Amino acid sequence: MNILKIIAILIVFIGCKEPSIKRVPATVEDTFVSNVNTLQPESEEQSKTNHISKTLNSHLKKYTISVDNQKQFKNWEYGEATIFLVTQPFKRKNKEEIQIGKVEQNGSFYFNLPETVSYDRTISSFFTCEMNKTVTKAEYKSPNTGLVSAYLSVRKNENEIGLLSLATSKQQEYNNSPFGKYHGAIGYRLKLWFADEITGIYSICNRSIEATNNAETIKEITITDTYNLSFNKGWNFVKTETIDNQMVGEVSYYKLRNYTVESEIPTNAKWIFKEL
Repeated sequence: MNILKIIAILIVFIGCKEPSIKRVPATVEDTFVSNVNTLQPESEEQSKTNHISKTLNSHLKKYTISVDNQKQFKNWEYGEATIFLVTQPFKRKNKEEIQIGKVEQNGSFYFNLPETVSYDRTISSFFTCEMNKTVTKAEYKSPNTGLVSAYLSVRKNENEIGLLSLATSKQQEYNNSPFGKYHGAIGYRLKLWFADEITGIYSICNRSIEATNNAETIKEITITDTYNLSFNKGWNFVKTETIDNQMVGEVSYYKLRNYTVESEIPTNAKWIFKEL
């Protein structure tokens, strides 16, 4: 009887015991699938923000900006090149192109401006008001003084590869183009001008333009340009600075721009290279 009890107990014990399970080590594929399943998809809002950012800056992709106002571009990809000064007279036959400097392999560059250049217009021909306007009487100092603007051209193997300029941002230099002339980004750009003698002009120009939000909305807005320019004899930097702006929908237009002369490059100005 005791033997039968013992056999019964053994049968119950064996039947209740968990079957052994063989553990298979996780494979690389298992780990990858697990990690992928835990990734959070990009939200619709984040995706829209990234798209807008890329779209807004797409027009600046050909512009390179220096870290500060030192004459060097990091990650320069164009190798050695030559810098030319190109004047912008009224008559094309009077244009001068003078080799003045060089860009090194590492993106550093140097140039020396010539003591004098030719001109075929006086200061009274410049800084005039455009379109529908209300302008204060322009006050000139030595209105018959010769004046001419110029720019820096970068060339490689006799081909022009880009332009050198000074501004506080890429956008400011883009605003020097027909597409950006009314843009309202706060900041400034600098342009080279040569004056034959000491001269100057003071004038305020108020005018109306038609503005759009890049859609169907068209609105008439008022913009103001204030010219307070005092040129030294020789080379000068004219600063075009947007002081205030206004919105039409989501598009920014300038409201007030000041034009002044800088005898030296301001510390917060940066060098801009525009690839052509």
